Amino acid sequence: MFDLTVVGGGPAGITASIYSARKKLKTLMVAKDLLGQTREAGFIENWPGERSITGPELMMKFEEHLKDYDIDIEEDRVVSIEKTVEGFMVRTDDESFNSRAVIVATGRKPKRLGVPGEDEFVGKGVVYCTTCDAPFFADKKVVVVGGGDSGFKSAIELTDHTNDISIFEVTSEIRAEGVLQDRVKEKGIGVFLNRKVKEIKGGDFLEEIVYEDPDGESSMKVDGLFVQIGAVPISGFLGDLVDLNPLGEIEI
Repeated sequence: MFDLTVVGGGPAGITASIYSARKKLKTLMVAKDLLGQTREAGFIENWPGERSITGPELMMKFEEHLKDYDIDIEEDRVVSIEKTVEGFMVRTDDESFNSRAVIVATGRKPKRLGVPGEDEFVGKGVVYCTTCDAPFFADKKVVVVGGGDSGFKSAIELTDHTNDISIFEVTSEIRAEGVLQDRVKEKGIGVFLNRKVKEIKGGDFLEEIVYEDPDGESSMKVDGLFVQIGAVPISGFLGDLVDLNPLGEIEI
């Protein structure tokens, strides 16, 4: 029986686990993806105490801190959490654990476009992690979908590998913070508003995207499509244990 089980291995889950262990609670952290999505970030500039640091570097520091404490770590996927008389039963793909309390810190996963061809070309030109896959697109023609911070950061990171980069934003407004907009402009990256990707085409790999803008429907030959349109909560495993809002977020 654990005093506390923390579900999630990103910054929030690691922080919760460290605080629990400092209070001498018997702590279990369960995470399918230890260190979380922050590990895949190209650069982070809003972390207090670090003027600029890469995602992998920051999360290595988290991991080193985590290992200073007596915390049980299970790298496995949680499939359900059930209420019991003594607390909770946390079930994973391989095991189950009893715990007096549970903290859910599972974060989010990349949101998909939901258009024809997307599933077919994942890993074959359609990308959700720029840090992971940008080097494969050296001197290639790429489009980044998303006019927020993540989309602009993705485009900036891609300039280390190629100069043929466009940003598509489905709305009429750029949401990225000003400093990122300035950098995108300095690097000569094209930003196109009111453009919505409708279909993804190709043979063995992505070759073309079909998009819609105020002038109608058009197509563009591309080698890579980097999808950076936000994320959705990882909360499906909770079932009826807690109330979720229409976005899938836990209601507090």
